[in-house]
Parts: sequence; structure tokens; C-alpha cells
Amino acid sequence: MIETRTYHGITLDIVRSATDRICYILLPEGLKDDGRKWMEDAAGRYGITLVAMHGMEWNDDLTPWVAEGVFRKAKPFGGRADSFLKNLQEDYFPNVESDLGIQHPQRYLIGISLSGLFALWSVFKCELFCGIASISGSLWYDGFAGWAAEQPLCGKGTKLFISLGDREKRSKDRRMATVEDATIRTVEILRHDGAFVEFILEENTTHFSPIVPRLERALASL
Repeated sequence: MIETRTYHGITLDIVRSATDRICYILLPEGLKDDGRKWMEDAAGRYGITLVAMHGMEWNDDLTPWVAEGVFRKAKPFGGRADSFLKNLQEDYFPNVESDLGIQHPQRYLIGISLSGLFALWSVFKCELFCGIASISGSLWYDGFAGWAAEQPLCGKGTKLFISLGDREKRSKDRRMATVEDATIRTVEILRHDGAFVEFILEENTTHFSPIVPRLERALASL
């Protein structure tokens, strides 16, 4: 059964499990209905509480620094990931987990598209998570791979799962078309730094679609 709450303007869809394992999923608004249906079944099969979060400032809260928008007349990306991660660590996570009676949380994080970028960026910033999955992460983001190559890895013990659609590099946007090269480079950087990374290039797959089988593979891997 799904419980829905709103906390500081962000909607939380929660499916409980009687364990200390909890996985936060940063869902794009357009995927929340598909994700909700899958969550009800997956939480029981994997013995993990699932918390889908949506309604954050997608282009601002999930990006590590300011960059130009990708579409014509689009606003620049806001680059507020540091602030959002701090809010998760100091506010959202402890309050959600306290309300759910989770005393010794084993946290996991799944991100999709820009939140997939955020998820991998966070492994260089904190040790909050046992496992992180990035599905079609926006690793084309300006300067990300170069930045990652120069950063120490905080979460060296974090299991990482990264998947990308093999058709995503066909984007008409020149920046987004670099996503496959940038993702492969990021995987190499993470492995070189000692991270355990499972990388899947999904056949005949576009940007994060279809999402449910990919969520399933991500959670199974973690």
C-alpha cells in the first residue's frame, strides 16, 4: 500500500517494509504513475522500503553547477545540488526514517536523467548510501566527466549501477549527444578510483524508456 505525504513542497510516495533498508527514488514528474505501480510489488519482493520523491526543482536542485539550458529559450540550470544534498542529509532523510521507525538505515538511491547525474555526483560528496543507481543519467552535463576525474571518491564502498539507452547518443542536441562517451568515461573514472560499478548499455532503448524494467534491474543490482 502506498502512503503519500508532502514535506517541504516535495511529494513522497512510500511503500513500507519491515527492515532497515530504504531506497529513495528521485522520479521525474512524468514517471510517477508508472513508478508507483511498480513500487507496490517491488518493496515486498526485495524487502526494502521504497520512497519515491517528486516535485523538487528538477533543473535546479539536481544540477551541480550553473549551465546553459538544453532547449531553445530554456532557463539555465540552477546548480543547487549542494544545497539539496544538505537538505536531504540533515532534514528529509532523518525525519522520514524516524517517522517510519527505521533506526539504523541502510540507504540506497536511484536517480533518473538529471537525478541520475545527481546520484553519481553525490558519491564524490558523501557516504550516505550503500548503493546508488543512475538510469540514463545526464552525464553529458557540462564539465561533469572532467570534474569527476579530479575528485576524490567519498563512497568507495558504495555499489554503483549505471544504465544508458543505446539510442540516447542519437539526440539532435549536440550536448546531449555526448552522453554515451561521457558515461563510459565516468564509469572508467569510478572503476579506476576503486568503485564497484555495474554498467549496462540497454539495447534499442531511448532516454529512460521504458522505465519499469530499468528500475527493476537497478534495484536488483543494488
